[in-house]
Amino acid sequence: MVFTYVAFLLLLFGTYNVHGLIKPKHDKVVVCYVASWAAYRPGNGAFSLENLRPGHCTHLIYAFAGINASNWTIKSLDPWADMEKNGIGNYRKMTALRKQGLKVSLGIGGWNEGSINYSMMASSSDRRKTFIASTVEFLRTYEFDGLDLDWEFPGSRGGALYDKQNFVSLVKELRDTFRGHRFLLTAAISANKDTIDIGYDIPKISKYLDYIHVMAYDYHGAWNKQVLPNSPLRSKDRLSVEDTITYLLQQGAPAEKLVLGLAMYGRTFVLTTVPETPKINPIGLPSLDTGFKGPYTSEDGFMGFNEICEALVLYPQEWTTGWDNYSSTAYAIKKDHVVVYDDRKAIMIKVEYVRRQKLAGVMIWSIDTDDFRGKCSLLHGDMALLDGLDYPLMKSINTILANNTIPSEEKKEPNSSSVQLLSSIVFALSVTIIYFPLYANLS
Repeated sequence: MVFTYVAFLLLLFGTYNVHGLIKPKHDKVVVCYVASWAAYRPGNGAFSLENLRPGHCTHLIYAFAGINASNWTIKSLDPWADMEKNGIGNYRKMTALRKQGLKVSLGIGGWNEGSINYSMMASSSDRRKTFIASTVEFLRTYEFDGLDLDWEFPGSRGGALYDKQNFVSLVKELRDTFRGHRFLLTAAISANKDTIDIGYDIPKISKYLDYIHVMAYDYHGAWNKQVLPNSPLRSKDRLSVEDTITYLLQQGAPAEKLVLGLAMYGRTFVLTTVPETPKINPIGLPSLDTGFKGPYTSEDGFMGFNEICEALVLYPQEWTTGWDNYSSTAYAIKKDHVVVYDDRKAIMIKVEYVRRQKLAGVMIWSIDTDDFRGKCSLLHGDMALLDGLDYPLMKSINTILANNTIPSEEKKEPNSSSVQLLSSIVFALSVTIIYFPLYANLS
């Protein structure tokens, strides 16, 4: 009887790999960005490739490479770490994970790289050829499976009006060249409608890209001078996941190529006045134009999920948590400090949305801010999937994707009982595996 129960649960959730990690059975992509600079964070925030649990992902993207404006070739932004560290470098260390069945791509661009150099490179046919040739050689040298374009953003932040068409030319020429090498070609695009209209010819780039990674976060932040959700499922101002995906589908993006970005971080706010009660829903309250920092990421207005959950565990008497039903967003308040973020429930709701819309899967920005050390076990102890209490968000994602029952159209989000049921099933699996050997010995 016990064996049958175990077999059923393993069939539902997946199988072990050689490291004892469950590999869920589902047909969706789970694209995990790895921020290379996370290795330099202090204390428990420092993340190296040894901390990576590749079994949670189907695709990995190393963020980021850059562009050399003197000769229009691709370049490493941290040559020692990328190419030399420990005698091998992170590039080769990460592409070695291809042996475990993952697809490993190199991301180029990112926020700090800006737009100007990419705009200039894409504006010239000769520059594009030089860039593409150097990229092919670079990918082959370090054995990457492909390239992820993170130009932020065509037509914006110093870009030019003609970037929209030039981006199409760049993507088409990359695809034509990559085809002979069987390289993947993906791109991360803005979720903002105005930025989409300025920078992307959606029908055309959809023809050449394998996947389109939708950065469905940073809809709001301290720059709004009021507390608003970072990544709302829905929003009255139409800056939301549902509005972005609906618009991209209307513009001609194939659902099977859209990959929804999930934020493993929150946006922070400092209120202009301390609320009379911490039990208030802070959404809409006025704030200063700069948020507070987390101890590891040290960025104004930003806290990784690991930073948030550790604060809730270490100082539970100081923080009051809550949930905004309309946007499907979690929040926490401490006097005049507010952080708005996606917890496990919010993430699971979005993954169910992905399945309802029959999208290609999800993208994670970024895996290094999940609770990768398992420091917040008091908050998610029921997610011990046989192998510890780390990565609660990644485990939640794969649990939902492995559930073969697609939610009905009417069911917009899992209620508390359905979330609890999933957690209970997972916990039951853990208990069964742990105690089954004892049961067998006593039989």
